[in-house]
Amino acid sequence: MRILHITNSLRGGGVQNFLLSLLPEQVKQGHKVCLIVIEKYDYEYCEKLERILMSYRVTVIRLNKIRNNKFSLINTLTTCRKCVNEFNPEIVNTHLNLAHVYGAISIMGHNIKHVLTIHNAPDRWSIDVKLLCKNKPLIFCSQSAYKMRLQNSKMMRAIDNGVSRGIVHTDAIVDLRKELGLNPSDKIIVSVGSLRPQKNYTFLKEIVDYVNDSSLHFCICGGNYGQGYISMDEFKDYANIHCLGLRSDIAAIENGADLFLSCATFEGLPIAVLEAYFNGIPCVLSPIPQHKNIADVDKVYIPKAFDAKSFAQKIYAALAEQEGHDIIYNRRKPQIEKYSISHSCKEYIDFYKEILNAK
Repeated sequence: MRILHITNSLRGGGVQNFLLSLLPEQVKQGHKVCLIVIEKYDYEYCEKLERILMSYRVTVIRLNKIRNNKFSLINTLTTCRKCVNEFNPEIVNTHLNLAHVYGAISIMGHNIKHVLTIHNAPDRWSIDVKLLCKNKPLIFCSQSAYKMRLQNSKMMRAIDNGVSRGIVHTDAIVDLRKELGLNPSDKIIVSVGSLRPQKNYTFLKEIVDYVNDSSLHFCICGGNYGQGYISMDEFKDYANIHCLGLRSDIAAIENGADLFLSCATFEGLPIAVLEAYFNGIPCVLSPIPQHKNIADVDKVYIPKAFDAKSFAQKIYAALAEQEGHDIIYNRRKPQIEKYSISHSCKEYIDFYKEILNAK
């Protein structure tokens, strides 16, 4: 099968990291795979993800769209149509609002099927997406995303996100205590994801104030991409909260950390959490449906309420864990097999075939 994916950027985040697992797996399972990236690269991390994808024989095409530039929008839409025509896919699978628009316009006049993956729960579409993509086949990234959907179609499927341990795991270790000049006995608590409001990183201040424990250090791995994101200045008065920016060594950081923490207020099926599962690190996850639905995993703690006291109780319970990450991972293996990328990929391919065979 010839499969073409379109996404906004490779800047980093759950969608991009999911594609980093899915696309190589589709190649491994015998398909010809191409990825079109709409926006111009503005971080070295983009280059790194492209190199990884290409090493797995995924074709990557950059459109180099300049943000907030109407001429660039028109020019890259034209280029995208040309690329789609040249690759001649059977399926175009788009990820995120802008990509949905590019995909819909690029297949106009062609006998090519277009499927949209919904990565948030719920996912709010812009007017242009609603107009261009009404009634198109939909893949929801989790059962929660499906249940909380704002869209409907005659063809819909909930397919849980998956990750490739071979891609997300490493034997390397990053010692943040040394990097940040901390004491060897200090505890490292890692949160992963861009500084979007939904990640709720400002809640870390409430936790720090409540625990009043100088040995706990909260490290945020994620970028701020401008308007609408949480400013790093929010944490300038908190010595225990460290904004590390966009990092490409998350697995190595988690290998040297004590705990993974998510304070998110909503998610689709969070790739960062799945990566933490496969890295064997204990996890404290916010009490939202998207986390509760995947919490039947060893050493995963869910606070009873969304307040600092409840989170602190679970953080200390998780930090009391003395087992190594490898031991935890080996116990988790049968529990997290359903989140392996091979399982997700097979369901994606089965749904593609169903779409292609539909009248």
